[in-house]
Order: sequence, then C-alpha cells, then structure tokens
Amino acid sequence: MKTRLRFALLVASTAGVISRKLLRRPGETLPGRILLELAPDALRELSKNRRIVLVSGTNGKTSTTKEIVSLLRVLGRVATSPSGSNLTRGSATALMKRSALAVLEVDELHLPEVVKATNPEYVLLLNLTRDQLHRMHEVKRVADRWRTMVESAPTTEFIGDIDDPFINYALQGAHKSTSVSFGGRPHQDGAVCPACGSYMDWSGGKYSSECGLTNSAADFELEAGTAAHRNSELARVVAKKFGVTASSEKNLREMERRVEKSFGSVKASFRLTKNPASWSEALSGVENNRVALILNAREVDGIDTSWIWDISFASLAGKEVLVTGERGIDLAYRLHVEGIKAVLVNNFDDVISHFGSGEIEVLAAYTAFHGLVM
Repeated sequence: MKTRLRFALLVASTAGVISRKLLRRPGETLPGRILLELAPDALRELSKNRRIVLVSGTNGKTSTTKEIVSLLRVLGRVATSPSGSNLTRGSATALMKRSALAVLEVDELHLPEVVKATNPEYVLLLNLTRDQLHRMHEVKRVADRWRTMVESAPTTEFIGDIDDPFINYALQGAHKSTSVSFGGRPHQDGAVCPACGSYMDWSGGKYSSECGLTNSAADFELEAGTAAHRNSELARVVAKKFGVTASSEKNLREMERRVEKSFGSVKASFRLTKNPASWSEALSGVENNRVALILNAREVDGIDTSWIWDISFASLAGKEVLVTGERGIDLAYRLHVEGIKAVLVNNFDDVISHFGSGEIEVLAAYTAFHGLVM
C-alpha cells in the first residue's frame, strides 16, 4: 500500500472516531471525504482484489443493498454503509473496512464515477424515474450517462429490471448482463423509446419499440409484486451469482422501509416518500384510515415539488388525512383539487395531538423521515 494512502487512511480513521465518539454522528461521510482529499485515487486502490457489488436506482437503493448484505454475510464480512451514505465519499468510507466483499449503495449521478474507480464485479440497476429535477434533470439524461458507463465497463456484469425501459436501454450497451422482468408494469416516462425516439407500443405493462427495445425477452421472468417484492427478488438474483440461495420468505415491511415508532399513546408507521414513484407505491400500500402526510423541500428532498401533481391521491378518499411540513400547504391544495378532504396542521406535534392515541400511517419526505425516526 502506498505511503500516501496509509497516511490518508490513518487521518480519515481518526476523524471517523472523533465524529462518532465526540460529535455522536455516524461517521460515514467525513472519513471518506478526508480520504479522497488526501488520496484522490483511494477508491481505486481500496477496490483491488475485492469482490464488489454496486446498487443504484431512483428508489429502493438502501433497502435492496441491506438485503444483499444480509444474504452475502454467510460468505464472511461484507463492507457497506449502514446508513445508506451513497455519494462517492460514502463508498470511500465503506471501503476503508477490511473485507473480501463490499456491497455499496451509489447515487445515480455518482454511479459512473464509482464504477470506473472500483471496477465492480456486479452492478444492480433497479429503476429510473423522475426525481429531484434541480439535481437529476430528466430521466433520459441519467439513462444516457448509464448507457455510456455500461459500454465502458467490459468486465462488469450489469443486472437490471427491464420492465423499466430506461434500464433496458442502458443494458443494451453491456458486454455482460442479466435482464429480469416481473411481467411488465407501466412507466410514467415511457411514452417515447429512449433508444430510438419513436413512440412505444404499450400493452398493459409490456412494451415494444420500432428499434426492438422490449421487455418480452428477459433472461429471467419472475413473479409480479410490489416494489418491495421486486427489489427483494433482485437482491436474490445478485446473491445467486455468489452461489448463495435463500428461501422466498422476506420481511416486506422492512424492504418497504417501514419504521414503527411510538409517540405517547400514538403508534406511527413511517414510510419514506421522496418522488412520484415512491409516493405512488406508498399510497397504494396505505391500510390505516388515519394518515399523515409530511412534505418538505430542502436540498435532499428536492427543492421543486411540482411533481406532486403527477401523483393520484385517490386512494386516500374517505380516510382521515392530516398534512404538514414546510410545503404542507402545497400538498393540502393538491389534495383539495382531487377532492380529498385533509386538515393542514403546523407540525408533527399537532399530528400527534390531533390523533391522541391508536395507530396511524405517516408518509414522510426524506428530511422529515430521518428527523423523526432515524
């Protein structure tokens, strides 16, 4: 190991200890940030002689990464970022841990850089949907970056859910790939083929294009289900590449990123919701008649919340709905336009006071979710 890298690791590790012990923070970003400042080639050096899996997509990265880690632990220690730190510095911090295996969650825009630096054995591509427009731009733009990334990684096997036409488009350039379908599903941004620009022919969840892009010829056809089910199955596809098989039993509530927490006599079940796809998935799974929605618009939430008009809230009809958050008034108006009765309150304390006792479901933006339950 190079002297410069050894020194950088020592300084970064010390910073991590200080962050955890004195500042009581997770210490999963600061060490990586320092490491990359002192040794810019650290990702490449720390990836040598290791089996690495990268996981990326608009939604489901954290839960799917954790599922893969839990499956592969039968083979030994697995380096990862427990908190889901998914920028380059998070990958650097994770790779500071000694292990033969590493499973890393990676942000969509940072994925090409991390693939180039780490030369992973496998990359799992979950989905691409509209997200934070101030940062992610349009879906096709990210898909183009991924297509270029895939073409330039000849030794990496890319695994993807091709019911998402943008994932299918990216995989077309792969030297090694495994495609998976769950019988098809509609895609909100899938009117035009990302490969040739023609209008796609959709029949239910199946699509085809003039250029031949289709999800009717996957390597594996698996049982349809919720996003949590699909991501769990994709995690198992990755595990099988390592010779690890597991039963089909799974904790879908954990895969859905449900977190339960009590506030006095109120027991709240939280779901993380951060873009149209995750909101739609969460809304379809609401079982309780008492629901709270929290919408913020900080940097990590997405400053532009116009995407709330892309979601149908019809499933909330007849339920007791409270709305709060920094952009709660925007969400309350959106519900009003759709004919959904909702009460706008100042903060989450008011939500708890209103319901008083019993069980509620909470759909929360990223900063609200982490502020209340993490």
